Amino acid sequence: MSATTLRIIIALVLFIHGIGHAMAFLPALGLASTETWHPRSRLLTPLLGDTVTRIISTILFLAALFGFVGSALGLMNWLVPHDMWQTFAVVSAVISLLAIFLFWNSFYSLFPNKVGAIGVDVAVLICLLWLNWPSEADIGF
Repeated sequence: MSATTLRIIIALVLFIHGIGHAMAFLPALGLASTETWHPRSRLLTPLLGDTVTRIISTILFLAALFGFVGSALGLMNWLVPHDMWQTFAVVSAVISLLAIFLFWNSFYSLFPNKVGAIGVDVAVLICLLWLNWPSEADIGF
């Protein structure tokens, strides 16, 4: 597989995963109505109330969306400096995992929503932090 092909595949996964976070913040903002998602947290809602929990949900899921999209753009060296893509991906994966943990019961569907998202987040962390993959040479830089 060529370096360009690998870079495009990884960028698409990051981009699509980032856009998937819209499933959470659009209902929280009231921009989409869904029977399968609600912006309540068993941990936060009793402590902080519905409004503050909705704001936290929106911030976390929006941060993950923008971070993963920024990571994909940085990987392709479009609009975001290339040397930032790994940082964006790692920070976004941590934020995404935190959001999923805090709003675990917000999604009724375990698979593919939660399992898929957790899988991508964990893969990003393992590949970038532990395996140091992909290297700059692997992706053509």
